[in-house]
Amino acid sequence: MKENVYQLNIDDFEVGKSQTKLVEFPSFYGLQKVQAPVYVYRAGQKISPCVVVTACIHGDETNGIRIAQSLMLKKLKLSQGTLIILPVVNIYGFMNKLRYLPDRKDLNRCFPGHPKGSFGSRFADFIFQNITRYGDVFIDLHSGGPGRFNVPQIRCDLKTQGIKELIEAISIPLVVNSSLRDGSLRQAISDLNKPCIVFEGGEGLRVDETITKYGVNLVQSIMAKLEMIPAKSKYIKDKVIIKKTKWVRAHEAGILINKAHRGKVVKKEEVVGELRDINGKLITRIKMEHDGVILGISQSAMIMAGDALYNLGFLKESPKDEDEEFFDYFDFET
Repeated sequence: MKENVYQLNIDDFEVGKSQTKLVEFPSFYGLQKVQAPVYVYRAGQKISPCVVVTACIHGDETNGIRIAQSLMLKKLKLSQGTLIILPVVNIYGFMNKLRYLPDRKDLNRCFPGHPKGSFGSRFADFIFQNITRYGDVFIDLHSGGPGRFNVPQIRCDLKTQGIKELIEAISIPLVVNSSLRDGSLRQAISDLNKPCIVFEGGEGLRVDETITKYGVNLVQSIMAKLEMIPAKSKYIKDKVIIKKTKWVRAHEAGILINKAHRGKVVKKEEVVGELRDINGKLITRIKMEHDGVILGISQSAMIMAGDALYNLGFLKESPKDEDEEFFDYFDFET
């Protein structure tokens, strides 16, 4: 980008204390200056191990901002390494309460970006070059879109270098083995042979303090694994590995009466909801087609045929449905 915008220089931050600076991002239409915070805590002259936390790559994922805020306000005492936090990456979408960038691109499909590409590609390059200069481990904070609640979970590719060692120590019980998405920050960082973990939790445009606690514990447990801070016994070490996920969709339209609980293990043929017409008459009961864990639930009661209702995580290998996986790509996957 031709504008005189911020370049992260770790030497600008004092050793032994945390600092938050408002830095200049590319402007709106060359008229309005845009600023967003960057937090850096350097324990010493040696930068590594360096953990980078990004939030709000989608502008409506406000719970990630709340997790970042909580970490920034904590009185952390780093014994070594560096913590870098970008609490509002997509400041443009955030200011407009929208998921996307001003050019209607999904920023998380633009990485690693290109300095001569579209605005989305240029902005992705700007972010990517700044955060990967120093980072060793990356944590990307996400939530469901507006109207979709995700239970706290980790999404990662277990084949990526360094991931398995990290998830053994992280404080999240649900781990979803998720293939890499073209253009995502996670894939771009993986191409550098560095580990990137995606945290999913909560709903777009909402803050849930239970989700916040899970996210904060996740970051702190990774820092403890890297011996940046002391480990705490309260970290959850037991893990459930989800091999595959699938959206359960409405076959008919109606008013959704949800009867399921987030994070609950459900059995095949179990009734998790009902669709009723405007007079209250039962249209159909929604039954599970497989055993699994409910990872996400639609928060909307007004349902059209084909709408995604429940995101089911399989505990065992299941028959692969290529068509379903294709359509799931467009259902706000991170």
